[in-house]
Amino acid sequence: KAMIVDVDAHQGNGHERDFGNDERVFILDIYNPRIYPRDHKAAEGISRSVHVGSMTSDREYLRLLKKNLSASLAEFKCSLVLYNAGTDSLEGDPLGCLDLSEE
Repeated sequence: KAMIVDVDAHQGNGHERDFGNDERVFILDIYNPRIYPRDHKAAEGISRSVHVGSMTSDREYLRLLKKNLSASLAEFKCSLVLYNAGTDSLEGDPLGCLDLSEE
């Protein structure tokens, strides 16, 4: 079993479409739902969806990530965790619209 932790600012749609119906894969996706792609079909493949608003700060983002990652790991026992870290969540990125620092 594997868990995909997707922390890119946009909703994942590749992993979600590929593995959404595979019960061996759990997808935790934390994203801004107000930006691209708004893929409702792919959203059905997300096991735990965490929405963050535009201009979300480090403190709030990390609070939500820790809370939901802990809950996901307790819910889904896996032997592999894949971490998909994008850079569009950093402050100043016009696509992600979040306000996260490099720290």
